[in-house]
Amino acid sequence: MPAFRFIHTSDIHLDTSFSGSGFPSRLGDRKREAIRGTFRRIMDDARQQDVDLVLIAGDLFESERVTPDTVEFIRKQFEGLGSIRVFIAPGNHDPFIPGSPYREESWPDNVYIFSEEAFHSVEIPQLGIRVTGFGFERPHLEDRFFQKLPVLSKDLFNIILSHGSNTGRIPAGKSRHGPFTIGEIAGKNIQYCALGHYHQQQQLPNPVDDTPAWYSGIPEGRGWDETGPCGYLFGEFTDGNLAVENRTCNQYALNILAVDCDSFSTREQILDAVLNRHEDVFDSNTILRVRLAGALDPKLDLSIPELDERLAGHALYIQWDDQTHPAWDFESLSHEKTLRGRFVQSLNERIDAASGEEKIRLERARLYGIQALSGHAVRLR
Repeated sequence: MPAFRFIHTSDIHLDTSFSGSGFPSRLGDRKREAIRGTFRRIMDDARQQDVDLVLIAGDLFESERVTPDTVEFIRKQFEGLGSIRVFIAPGNHDPFIPGSPYREESWPDNVYIFSEEAFHSVEIPQLGIRVTGFGFERPHLEDRFFQKLPVLSKDLFNIILSHGSNTGRIPAGKSRHGPFTIGEIAGKNIQYCALGHYHQQQQLPNPVDDTPAWYSGIPEGRGWDETGPCGYLFGEFTDGNLAVENRTCNQYALNILAVDCDSFSTREQILDAVLNRHEDVFDSNTILRVRLAGALDPKLDLSIPELDERLAGHALYIQWDDQTHPAWDFESLSHEKTLRGRFVQSLNERIDAASGEEKIRLERARLYGIQALSGHAVRLR
């Protein structure tokens, strides 16, 4: 078979909304543009690396939000690929439905969209390749189409392209669409299975045979479950062997940094703990969540605006997750001959007699009350 190269990507999610992310609107806009830039970078890489195929395994864009400008942007990117063939298997976020750009717009001749909920094949004899795929025609798909996939002929290099859920390992909180098992892929003369839907790049364990099945992963992370470097897969078939490797391409990585603040008594200790992880965990292009935990010295004034000011420029944006609590000695405080002491004594007695949600509410009331009575800012939880 002739040598060839391909790029496998999926889950780009152009025109993503970040309204529920907790990010300020300007950062959502910037991240949305970064997704666009990352897609352009993948197309640039396809040209520079002289690939023969680009495989897009669904969720190229968000159907409910995609704009005419974005559709034109996608078209221009595909046109710029020249003779490089593009194959798209629509997924649950970009199904082939009435009103979809896939149906309503014209696409360059080098683009092929799998528009039916049934496997069918496109052969490229000059490359010795057969691409077989199917596309979603609805946002929710429970049918097990891989059970209907026939054993393919061995005359060409067989690539499968699909969006779907590996039921053997469904990530927490992930919706189930186009379900399949590795057993439904194995044994059908498939040399490469290009998958989309799961956002973590991974090769599926295959105890049946040596059929390689890969999720390319999301190329630009969008949430806190998509942290770290993101990218696409680059495949090269030469001398009868297939090599697949990750190519990182994201612009703004998301990362989480946990800081144990036990016994911290100044903001400088928090700053030092964060900055000590600079470069190995985050840089100026990182969207960072800092999770603070532990018992703080009650004298510490945890001023988030001040921390933001001191860390300006070290990360693109910092989201603070404050799970700390002041290290108050409530038993000692209850013996004070003061209003504060009487308040703590009264709450201690009620907490000892309470349970469940009532106990939690009383503990919070004690914490808020002692902060107010001690002249500190009340930090609600």
